[in-house]
Amino acid sequence: MGLFRHTKTVPIFPISTADLKGNEVSLPQKSRKEDLSDILQRYIRRAYSRWAHFVVAHTWKIVVLCFIASAICGFKMLTTKVKNQITGYTPYGSRSLNEFAVQDEFFGQTGLGVKILLLILPKKGNNLMNLESLRETVDVDNLVRHNLTFYNQKHDRDESFSMICNFYCNVSEPVQLFYTGFQDQYDRVMKHEPLNDRIKLDYPFSLIMGRKVNLQPNFYGVHVSKTSKPKFGNMDKIESIVIRYRAEKTRGWTDDDISAYEDTITDYFEKQYKSKHIRVLVMTSSKVQDEINRTGDILRSYIGMGVGVMVLCSMLTTSMSSFFMRQFSIYRLPVAVFACFCPFMACATALGTLFFFGLRNGSILGITPFLIIAIGIDDAFLTIHSWQLTIKRKRKNGELKIPTNSKSLDELLTELLSEVLEDTGPAILISALTNITSDLVGMWTGSPEITLLCIGNIASISFDFFYQITLFTAVLIICARLEFKAELKSIEQNHNSNSTSATGTISSTDSNSDEHNDTSSRAKFTANFERIANAYIKFVSNIFASIGIVIVSAVFFVICFRAVLGFEINLTMVKLFPPDSPLLEVDNYREDKLMPFYTMAQIFVNNPGDLSNATRRHKLHQFIDEMEHLPYAYPRESSIYFPRAFEAFESFSPDDEMSTDQQQEPAEESANANKTNSNSTTTALALVSEEEDQRYEMDEFEDFLNWPEYNLYRGMVKSHKNGSKTVVDSFMIIVTYHGVELREWHERAVMMQRWRKVADNYVADFNVSVLHDDGLFLDLLENMPTDIWQSALGTLVCMSIICAAFMNFNPFVVAVTSIVIACILTETLGIMALIGMTIDPVVMAAVIISMGFSVDIPAHVSYHFHIAKWTEDGQRQRTIEERIRMSFASVGFPAVQASTCTNICILCLLVVPVYPAQVFVRILCTCITLCTVHSLCLLPALFNLLGTLEAFLSSKFA
Repeated sequence: MGLFRHTKTVPIFPISTADLKGNEVSLPQKSRKEDLSDILQRYIRRAYSRWAHFVVAHTWKIVVLCFIASAICGFKMLTTKVKNQITGYTPYGSRSLNEFAVQDEFFGQTGLGVKILLLILPKKGNNLMNLESLRETVDVDNLVRHNLTFYNQKHDRDESFSMICNFYCNVSEPVQLFYTGFQDQYDRVMKHEPLNDRIKLDYPFSLIMGRKVNLQPNFYGVHVSKTSKPKFGNMDKIESIVIRYRAEKTRGWTDDDISAYEDTITDYFEKQYKSKHIRVLVMTSSKVQDEINRTGDILRSYIGMGVGVMVLCSMLTTSMSSFFMRQFSIYRLPVAVFACFCPFMACATALGTLFFFGLRNGSILGITPFLIIAIGIDDAFLTIHSWQLTIKRKRKNGELKIPTNSKSLDELLTELLSEVLEDTGPAILISALTNITSDLVGMWTGSPEITLLCIGNIASISFDFFYQITLFTAVLIICARLEFKAELKSIEQNHNSNSTSATGTISSTDSNSDEHNDTSSRAKFTANFERIANAYIKFVSNIFASIGIVIVSAVFFVICFRAVLGFEINLTMVKLFPPDSPLLEVDNYREDKLMPFYTMAQIFVNNPGDLSNATRRHKLHQFIDEMEHLPYAYPRESSIYFPRAFEAFESFSPDDEMSTDQQQEPAEESANANKTNSNSTTTALALVSEEEDQRYEMDEFEDFLNWPEYNLYRGMVKSHKNGSKTVVDSFMIIVTYHGVELREWHERAVMMQRWRKVADNYVADFNVSVLHDDGLFLDLLENMPTDIWQSALGTLVCMSIICAAFMNFNPFVVAVTSIVIACILTETLGIMALIGMTIDPVVMAAVIISMGFSVDIPAHVSYHFHIAKWTEDGQRQRTIEERIRMSFASVGFPAVQASTCTNICILCLLVVPVYPAQVFVRILCTCITLCTVHSLCLLPALFNLLGTLEAFLSSKFA
């Protein structure tokens, strides 16, 4: 028999459903009975038929109203300010959300407050340890704390940081004290006087006028001297100084107020501040948001170029299609243009409407148009192709008679549009419903930003479906009306008066007279195309070829699946910034130098109980001791722990202070003495008493806070008076960590999980909560893969349900379609992993969008494969090869056309110098290409294999 079965060849390019009449091989099968899907489709087709009457009767009204709605909503979309939430990508129910809520409750803030990071670097060289640099650093601190102000609407006045801060007012005190000590020692050297013995400028702890000062939160890149030469301290070099300003958001402040204040600081140091010795780099929450928004603006500015190229591609492919079907007309070009514009208009109308109803305009909504372009243009090309096939068939059968009066012409257009909508409408509806239902599932999983994206997608897909069957079909009818009138005029000019029938109609002919001229280049091209297409269909319908295709696909799937299992996660913030962003240097420095050398675990003890109880206090010490012995922890002296400090205060006496003043020695000897001298100030600050008779009287709490060494606890302990007794309600503890491994986000996440594991053992006793500043993002490391697989599963389930409803719950077709879509999604992720990409919020959003692409074309092919099962008279089932031929005839060219145009549009983003653009190009183009290849290759191969198996089982067990 050979490799291919010999069957009668049917034209592929100009094929329509009716073209297959008479080409079936008669098989002894039962006649068809109407099933549930037939009833559903009958009602849907009837609705589409009535809708066609409405569209033809009100074409211009539809166009005008749609343009007005798009203009109004588009203006609203463009003028709505982008607002992102810092918790946007954090999953619902995430532990970090609760941890930040505990922090907000502790500080009494009502949202994200002021967060400013000042990174101070030397202008020349890499050392700030000189008097001029330190003086300018202190001047910068004074500017921020006292001079740079914002208008506080609540108090009706301009306020500086020192006026709005409550708990973090002394963040720069180590810098101020260090400068004071350095200046004093420097002046003594200049005057040839001995150094002040009460000042030891050591790292990490300095002694300045008897006060122990921790330099770790502010001084970075410190080079400790390995020599013993007399000098100010043990430091040779300070590469950078960091000051973090924080102020809690209180009632009366708005997000705009906070942004305005942060922008004031940023603008001053970027545009006005001049210095001879230092550079001041600023990072604020509002500046981060502005830079992310600027990335989105850069991305959107290039979309116009992509759309322009896509329009040209659409016009070219539509012209080629109509030319080879002998239907080319200048009026086909506006239809091709609107095939591209219609999805954008639908997206603008949808998002603008949502913004009118108060939906937040998040940056993530900027990727919704990419999904709508792919779905909308595919639906439009499917409609155009069906229109051309319908006209081709009617002309071939002599059924297309063009009336000479407008009323009859409208009746003809209604008939044509009804057939087109009845043919393509259900498939378009399946695609829309699948995407809508999968986004409905996604709304309740994932995170607020994913919910926002799903809402935008649902609205945009709904409007796109509505615009496809209203605006686009109206434009199609307007152009068809003009085309038919031009054809009538052409016939009249050629004096074909004898072609007018008694009913006032003229037989429509092809737009070119060489329809039957087999020597023309067009005829040769068409014949060659049909020959290749028929050969391919025979190939893919061959059982051995199908097995080969499935084996190759399975091997590729396994490779990609294994790559997905090793997909790395990376949350580097710099990926979201433009290449010229001033934040790139700050964030790189933060990742490389700050986070690895000083990371805080902020612990909130919400139920301390009676701290005078030595047993309870000992258990609290045990908790902190465990935290201080975790990997990467600094020694206990670096911790800020109120009960330990208060014990030291209670055990301290004036005699100790006098003894300390008399025992000042050089830095090295003092450091050794501090280890053994229990009466020294340094040891007193770190003393831990485990004796049960340890004095612990809270009535001395105010005296404790008034000591300069302990003043910082004023903002870290919440208490109230019960008569004359002070009762501690809650307090905050800081334990610090360091390690070069903490440059990696994954290692930080592991460290945070260790914190939580220790804290969980003491929740019942003290109701403790531990917070990492990046906790909202670290939880994403676990959440992003979950979001992706949940969205993929939701897409598959929803697609299966929708397809089952439209395909009579046929497990054969539904299973094959589900397998193909699962392959597309897995292979898209696998290819991204193989080329070295990592998972981050941008990749996650692009993958979720690509899931919509993966459904579209397979759903169209599967639907047309399903409805081609029976002949038109319902007496015989078609063979698998015939069904594949019919589905390809209806969907093949539009699928290739849509994927080509969409890929060209997206490929234009390669010239955009921002990371999100590169991600979109890689993921979306990969997914669209896989979707087309699998729909036209793997899908028919699986249909052939499972169809053969189904036929074998039916005959075996009949």
